[in-house]
Amino acid sequence: MGGKASIFLVLGFSTIILIIGLNMNRVSSSAVDNSSNYYENEIAKEIARSGINLAASNLSRNHSWNPTDKKFNYLGDKNLEISVKESGDIKTVTAIGIFKGVAKTIEVKIKLASFSEYAYFSNVEGDIWWTGTDSVWGPFHTNDNIQVQGHPYFNGPVTSHGGIMKYYTDKATDAPTIQGTYIPGTTINIPTDGITNLSASASKAGHVFTGTSQVFLKFAGDSIKYKFNSGDPYVTVLGSSLAPNGVIYVNNGNLRIEGTVKGNWSVGSNKNVYLDNDVVYSKVPNYKDKNDASPDLLGIVSQNDVIITDNTANRSSINVHAAIYCEDGGFTAENYTSRTLSGTIHLIGGITQNQRKGVGTFTADKTKKIPKSGFPYKDYKYDSRLLKKVPPYFPSTNTFKVLSWLE
Repeated sequence: MGGKASIFLVLGFSTIILIIGLNMNRVSSSAVDNSSNYYENEIAKEIARSGINLAASNLSRNHSWNPTDKKFNYLGDKNLEISVKESGDIKTVTAIGIFKGVAKTIEVKIKLASFSEYAYFSNVEGDIWWTGTDSVWGPFHTNDNIQVQGHPYFNGPVTSHGGIMKYYTDKATDAPTIQGTYIPGTTINIPTDGITNLSASASKAGHVFTGTSQVFLKFAGDSIKYKFNSGDPYVTVLGSSLAPNGVIYVNNGNLRIEGTVKGNWSVGSNKNVYLDNDVVYSKVPNYKDKNDASPDLLGIVSQNDVIITDNTANRSSINVHAAIYCEDGGFTAENYTSRTLSGTIHLIGGITQNQRKGVGTFTADKTKKIPKSGFPYKDYKYDSRLLKKVPPYFPSTNTFKVLSWLE
């Protein structure tokens, strides 16, 4: 190889090495830039997430919270902006986090959770056991122990309890079958203002009955019939005229209801609510379909008990379509330890009660339970529409649930 050839060879290798070096530097610079951009984006996003948490914390204490000064300091000067907008019962919380010129937005839609969402809720279970013939389909919660005998069945999005699981014999013999998410050790307080809030709603745009010890209320399609004594004739009025917001309340008197419900209603009393006969929807929904188009929905709200009346109409089963709420009492049957055998309770809806109460009794037997009094059979079907729909002003759990999270 001549001298010129050697020089060209050296120059060629040098040029290649130089190009490779420049590319390496370029790749290295890009990696640093990408890393820096990723870091800034993530910090901005974390600032926005902190804003959502800050808003959630304030809203949990004050449901009407809305920041007067929407800009907050977080790792900088006014680099977090929070706003809350309301549309009906849905709140949209928006948080914008800014870091070194990079802005990230998170938008979350939330709504107060309602007790109507529960297929079964109790604060106190007492000495009542869930047995192998019992099943609950839908959200289940008790703040008490769950006492189980012979593999009861719980199937819902969430099953939770605040106490312990107690087995009648042992776990192998009695452990329940639980489908869905299971969360032990959780307490959800039943509110003390559910009835008060219902009363306030009835006062604004509903109807409040006062000055009477009892009100007989009969749903009759678009009409509402009412009277104050069993022997009186009913007064018939258009439901939408009596209570435009769908709330009827009896102050210091018992409410006695029956009939066919059309539309959305909540009825209640700061005493007891009696079920004098069937209370059913005009268009019965497919309880398994949470999107069922039935326009009918009923909430029954009582300070004390919701009671199946011991009368002729209820001695051969009863049909109840409603979400039931008992703030201090429970769902029970009048004279359940002494009334004649009354068949089956057919329920489409859900039950929330402070104290679990009985509806019938059995005679103890070594191999099976023998019905003795009241309602020995329960046909409870969870109305899955209650996952999405709430009867008017039905008591809330005072906690928000997230409907959507966009970031």
